[in-house]
Amino acid sequence: MIRTRRQWLRAAFLWVASPSLLTARKEFWESKDPGSWSKEEKEGLLWQSPWAREGLARMEIKRPPKVGYNDKGQQSIDLPNNRPGNPPGGMKSVPIGEPVPPVPKAGNGDPIEFRVLARWETAKPVQLAGGPEVPELPEVGGKFYVIRLRGLPLMPPPKVKKGEGAPPDPNEGMLQAIKEGSRLERARKDAIPCARLFAKAGSGVPDVLLFFSREEDPITIADKVVTLESRFAAFHLSIRFPMKEMMYKAELAM
Repeated sequence: MIRTRRQWLRAAFLWVASPSLLTARKEFWESKDPGSWSKEEKEGLLWQSPWAREGLARMEIKRPPKVGYNDKGQQSIDLPNNRPGNPPGGMKSVPIGEPVPPVPKAGNGDPIEFRVLARWETAKPVQLAGGPEVPELPEVGGKFYVIRLRGLPLMPPPKVKKGEGAPPDPNEGMLQAIKEGSRLERARKDAIPCARLFAKAGSGVPDVLLFFSREEDPITIADKVVTLESRFAAFHLSIRFPMKEMMYKAELAM
Protein backbone atom coordinates (compact mmCIF):
# COMPACT_ATOMS: atom_id res chain seq x y z
CA MET A 1 0.00 0.00 0.00
CA ILE A 2 1.36 3.41 -0.96
CA ARG A 3 1.15 5.93 1.83
CA THR A 4 1.26 9.68 1.41
CA ARG A 5 3.27 11.95 3.65
CA ARG A 6 0.03 13.28 5.13
CA GLN A 7 -1.00 9.74 6.10
CA TRP A 8 2.37 9.10 7.73
CA LEU A 9 2.11 12.31 9.74
CA ARG A 10 -1.47 11.59 10.75
CA ALA A 11 -0.47 8.15 11.98
CA ALA A 12 2.44 9.57 13.96
CA PHE A 13 0.36 12.20 15.72
CA LEU A 14 -2.08 9.54 16.93
CA TRP A 15 0.64 8.39 19.33
CA VAL A 16 -0.11 9.98 22.68
CA ALA A 17 2.76 9.67 25.09
CA SER A 18 2.53 9.83 28.85
CA PRO A 19 1.75 13.44 29.83
CA SER A 20 4.42 13.62 32.47
CA LEU A 21 7.41 12.04 30.68
CA LEU A 22 9.35 12.55 33.86
CA THR A 23 13.02 11.73 34.02
CA ALA A 24 13.43 8.73 36.30
CA ARG A 25 16.07 9.06 39.00
CA LYS A 26 18.22 6.03 39.59
CA GLU A 27 18.25 6.62 43.35
CA PHE A 28 14.59 5.78 43.91
CA TRP A 29 14.59 2.31 42.37
CA GLU A 30 17.84 1.41 44.10
CA SER A 31 17.02 2.85 47.51
CA LYS A 32 13.25 2.43 47.84
CA ASP A 33 11.09 -0.66 48.07
CA PRO A 34 8.94 -1.03 44.91
CA GLY A 35 5.81 -0.91 47.06
CA SER A 36 6.67 2.67 48.06
CA TRP A 37 7.34 4.00 44.55
CA SER A 38 5.13 6.99 43.84
CA LYS A 39 2.93 7.28 40.76
CA GLU A 40 5.27 9.93 39.34
CA GLU A 41 8.31 7.71 39.90
CA LYS A 42 6.63 4.79 38.15
CA GLU A 43 5.66 7.01 35.22
CA GLY A 44 9.23 8.24 34.94
CA LEU A 45 10.60 4.70 34.89
CA LEU A 46 8.08 3.57 32.27
CA TRP A 47 8.51 6.51 29.90
CA GLN A 48 11.99 7.96 30.36
CA SER A 49 14.60 5.79 32.07
CA PRO A 50 17.49 3.45 31.20
CA TRP A 51 14.85 0.85 30.20
CA ALA A 52 12.69 3.27 28.20
CA ARG A 53 14.49 5.46 25.70
CA GLU A 54 13.36 7.54 22.76
CA GLY A 55 14.87 7.52 19.29
CA LEU A 56 13.99 8.90 15.88
CA ALA A 57 12.79 6.77 12.98
CA ARG A 58 14.16 8.81 10.08
CA MET A 59 13.22 8.47 6.44
CA GLU A 60 16.33 7.96 4.35
CA ILE A 61 16.07 9.50 0.88
CA LYS A 62 19.02 8.70 -1.36
CA ARG A 63 18.35 11.12 -4.20
CA PRO A 64 15.83 13.78 -5.27
CA PRO A 65 13.56 13.05 -8.26
CA LYS A 66 14.56 14.25 -11.72
CA VAL A 67 12.28 16.75 -13.44
CA GLY A 68 12.18 16.94 -17.24
CA TYR A 69 10.07 16.11 -20.29
CA ASN A 70 8.89 12.78 -21.64
CA ASP A 71 8.54 11.67 -25.29
CA LYS A 72 5.37 13.69 -25.73
CA GLY A 73 6.94 16.93 -24.55
CA GLN A 74 5.06 16.81 -21.27
CA GLN A 75 6.69 17.69 -17.98
CA SER A 76 7.34 14.55 -15.95
CA ILE A 77 9.25 13.18 -12.97
CA ASP A 78 11.67 10.28 -13.43
CA LEU A 79 10.19 9.26 -16.78
CA PRO A 80 13.04 8.07 -19.02
CA ASN A 81 13.02 8.87 -22.74
CA ASN A 82 13.74 5.67 -24.65
CA ARG A 83 14.31 7.24 -28.05
CA PRO A 84 17.79 6.55 -29.40
CA GLY A 85 20.17 9.47 -29.69
CA ASN A 86 18.83 11.41 -26.73
CA PRO A 87 21.18 12.62 -23.97
CA PRO A 88 22.29 10.21 -21.23
CA GLY A 89 19.66 9.81 -18.56
CA GLY A 90 16.86 10.03 -21.09
CA MET A 91 15.73 13.58 -20.22
CA LYS A 92 14.43 15.39 -23.30
CA SER A 93 15.37 18.98 -24.07
CA VAL A 94 12.74 21.70 -23.67
CA PRO A 95 10.70 22.16 -26.90
CA ILE A 96 10.89 25.59 -28.54
CA GLY A 97 8.34 27.94 -27.06
CA GLU A 98 7.68 25.81 -23.98
CA PRO A 99 8.51 27.23 -20.51
CA VAL A 100 11.53 25.82 -18.73
CA PRO A 101 10.40 23.48 -15.93
CA PRO A 102 10.77 25.00 -12.47
CA VAL A 103 13.63 23.95 -10.23
CA PRO A 104 12.39 21.46 -7.60
CA LYS A 105 12.05 23.07 -4.18
CA ALA A 106 14.32 21.65 -1.53
CA GLY A 107 11.97 22.60 1.30
CA ASN A 108 13.46 23.24 4.71
CA GLY A 109 15.86 20.32 4.39
CA ASP A 110 14.46 18.52 7.44
CA PRO A 111 13.98 14.74 7.01
CA ILE A 112 10.67 13.06 7.77
CA GLU A 113 11.05 11.53 11.21
CA PHE A 114 9.00 10.09 14.05
CA ARG A 115 9.71 9.90 17.77
CA VAL A 116 9.71 6.26 18.85
CA LEU A 117 9.80 4.95 22.41
CA ALA A 118 11.61 1.63 22.97
CA ARG A 119 10.98 -0.06 26.33
CA TRP A 120 12.25 -3.39 27.65
CA GLU A 121 9.02 -5.01 28.83
CA THR A 122 10.86 -8.00 30.31
CA ALA A 123 13.06 -5.84 32.56
CA LYS A 124 12.13 -6.36 36.22
CA PRO A 125 11.93 -2.63 37.11
CA VAL A 126 9.46 -2.08 34.24
CA GLN A 127 7.28 -4.94 35.48
CA LEU A 128 7.45 -3.65 39.07
CA ALA A 129 6.39 -0.20 37.86
CA GLY A 130 3.24 -1.67 36.37
CA GLY A 131 4.21 -1.83 32.71
CA PRO A 132 1.66 -3.49 30.39
CA GLU A 133 1.91 -7.25 30.43
CA VAL A 134 3.56 -9.22 27.66
CA PRO A 135 1.07 -11.33 25.63
CA GLU A 136 0.23 -14.69 27.15
CA LEU A 137 2.54 -16.81 25.03
CA PRO A 138 3.90 -19.99 26.63
CA GLU A 139 7.39 -19.62 25.14
CA VAL A 140 7.96 -16.07 26.42
CA GLY A 141 8.95 -16.89 29.99
CA GLY A 142 12.71 -16.59 30.31
CA LYS A 143 13.35 -17.26 26.61
CA PHE A 144 13.00 -13.81 25.06
CA TYR A 145 13.88 -10.18 25.57
CA VAL A 146 10.75 -8.23 24.69
CA ILE A 147 10.97 -4.61 23.54
CA ARG A 148 7.89 -2.46 23.03
CA LEU A 149 7.98 0.16 20.27
CA ARG A 150 5.51 3.03 20.41
CA GLY A 151 5.28 5.78 17.83
CA LEU A 152 6.13 3.84 14.66
CA PRO A 153 4.76 5.21 11.35
CA LEU A 154 1.87 2.75 11.21
CA MET A 155 -1.69 3.29 10.07
CA PRO A 156 -4.59 3.19 12.55
CA PRO A 157 -6.76 0.08 12.32
CA PRO A 158 -9.65 0.42 9.84
CA LYS A 159 -13.18 0.72 11.15
CA VAL A 160 -15.23 -2.45 11.03
CA LYS A 161 -18.66 -1.92 9.49
CA LYS A 162 -21.62 -3.71 10.96
CA GLY A 163 -22.35 -6.97 9.19
CA GLU A 164 -19.01 -7.06 7.36
CA GLY A 165 -15.98 -9.17 8.04
CA ALA A 166 -12.73 -7.78 9.41
CA PRO A 167 -10.95 -5.67 6.77
CA PRO A 168 -7.34 -6.49 5.84
CA ASP A 169 -4.63 -5.13 8.10
CA PRO A 170 -3.16 -2.00 6.41
CA ASN A 171 0.10 -2.54 8.32
CA GLU A 172 0.71 -6.17 7.35
CA GLY A 173 3.56 -5.44 4.95
CA MET A 174 5.15 -2.85 7.22
CA LEU A 175 5.05 -5.14 10.27
CA GLN A 176 6.74 -7.91 8.32
CA ALA A 177 9.45 -5.45 7.23
CA ILE A 178 9.95 -4.33 10.84
CA LYS A 179 10.36 -7.94 12.00
CA GLU A 180 12.85 -8.78 9.24
CA GLY A 181 14.81 -5.54 9.67
CA SER A 182 15.15 -5.44 13.48
CA ARG A 183 18.05 -6.77 15.56
CA LEU A 184 20.06 -6.20 18.73
CA GLU A 185 23.69 -5.36 18.01
CA ARG A 186 26.73 -5.78 20.25
CA ALA A 187 30.41 -5.15 19.59
CA ARG A 188 32.39 -8.20 18.42
CA LYS A 189 29.34 -10.49 18.61
CA ASP A 190 26.69 -11.66 16.20
CA ALA A 191 23.53 -9.61 16.16
CA ILE A 192 20.39 -11.07 17.74
CA PRO A 193 17.63 -11.01 15.09
CA CYS A 194 13.99 -10.41 15.87
CA ALA A 195 12.43 -13.85 16.29
CA ARG A 196 8.80 -12.76 16.28
CA LEU A 197 6.61 -9.67 16.35
CA PHE A 198 3.30 -8.98 18.02
CA ALA A 199 1.21 -5.88 17.25
CA LYS A 200 -1.08 -4.93 20.10
CA ALA A 201 -4.30 -3.60 18.59
CA GLY A 202 -6.14 -0.67 20.11
CA SER A 203 -8.14 2.43 19.28
CA GLY A 204 -5.07 4.23 17.96
CA VAL A 205 -1.91 3.18 16.18
CA PRO A 206 -0.86 -0.23 17.57
CA ASP A 207 2.17 -0.76 19.77
CA VAL A 208 4.65 -3.29 18.45
CA LEU A 209 6.36 -5.91 20.61
CA LEU A 210 9.64 -7.34 19.33
CA PHE A 211 10.91 -10.69 20.65
CA PHE A 212 14.64 -11.47 20.72
CA SER A 213 16.03 -14.83 21.89
CA ARG A 214 18.07 -14.76 25.09
CA GLU A 215 18.99 -18.45 25.06
CA GLU A 216 21.92 -18.95 22.66
CA ASP A 217 24.12 -15.96 23.52
CA PRO A 218 22.48 -13.85 26.26
CA ILE A 219 23.38 -10.22 26.81
CA THR A 220 25.82 -9.55 29.67
CA ILE A 221 27.23 -6.48 31.39
CA ALA A 222 30.47 -7.12 29.47
CA ASP A 223 28.68 -6.17 26.25
CA LYS A 224 28.73 -2.54 27.53
CA VAL A 225 26.28 -1.21 24.91
CA VAL A 226 23.39 -2.91 23.09
CA THR A 227 21.87 -1.08 20.13
CA LEU A 228 18.41 -1.70 18.80
CA GLU A 229 18.67 -1.34 15.02
CA SER A 230 15.56 -1.41 12.85
CA ARG A 231 15.30 -0.72 9.12
CA PHE A 232 11.92 -0.90 7.42
CA ALA A 233 10.59 0.68 4.23
CA ALA A 234 12.56 3.93 3.93
CA PHE A 235 13.00 4.31 7.69
CA HIS A 236 15.93 3.68 10.03
CA LEU A 237 15.67 3.55 13.82
CA SER A 238 18.69 3.22 16.12
CA ILE A 239 18.58 3.39 19.94
CA ARG A 240 21.54 2.69 22.23
CA PHE A 241 21.20 1.09 25.68
CA PRO A 242 24.29 1.30 27.97
CA MET A 243 24.42 -1.85 30.10
CA LYS A 244 25.87 -0.18 33.19
CA GLU A 245 22.74 1.98 33.42
CA MET A 246 20.37 -1.01 33.24
CA MET A 247 21.41 -2.56 36.54
CA TYR A 248 18.82 -3.27 39.23
CA LYS A 249 19.86 -4.58 42.65
CA ALA A 250 23.37 -5.36 41.31
CA GLU A 251 21.99 -7.43 38.42
CA LEU A 252 21.51 -6.66 34.74
CA ALA A 253 17.77 -6.17 34.25
CA MET A 254 16.54 -6.82 30.72
